[in-house]
Amino acid sequence: MTQRPNPIRSARLSMAAIDDDSDEFDLDFTSRSGPQLITFMLGEEEYGVDILRARELITYPVGGVTPVPGLPVFVVGVINLRGIVIPVMDLRIRFRLAQAEYDLYTVIIIVEVEGKQIGLVIDSVSDVVHLEEDQVQSMEHLTASVDTEFIGGVVNIKDEMVILLDVEHLLSARELRALVDKVEDGEEV
Repeated sequence: MTQRPNPIRSARLSMAAIDDDSDEFDLDFTSRSGPQLITFMLGEEEYGVDILRARELITYPVGGVTPVPGLPVFVVGVINLRGIVIPVMDLRIRFRLAQAEYDLYTVIIIVEVEGKQIGLVIDSVSDVVHLEEDQVQSMEHLTASVDTEFIGGVVNIKDEMVILLDVEHLLSARELRALVDKVEDGEEV
């Protein structure tokens, strides 16, 4: 196995004094290749979403999610975020986990899927972490009996396994189209 060069690059910039009264100072720049993740909790499991997919994090607006009849059971309703109606999906229900009580730590991550914004209800945000490209392990080795379509891989972070979500596959094309149609058909919030 060949070892790849370390993708972390640093540079040091020293600004010399232009006149005798100025002080000299050093700036340290560090750049990394590889994705950054927002990690979050659902029950006892830690999940992650590529930070470039996340548009915003908001506190769960208790009483502020409007149920819309006819939506899939895991879509708990819609919210009005600065004039934009956004459907809200509870990931606990989508993943068939025990239902949680919404509290002060409950958060909605606003993600973009095919140009549309969707809110994902999570228990709490854990961290923002930087990964190296080779840290992510695919899910190809799991059996066909496990639905891994929405899982982009797994990664070990600080001795904990984190499941990486592929937000493009949280909804099927048919579910996304039906959801967008229902919300855009003039549902008031």
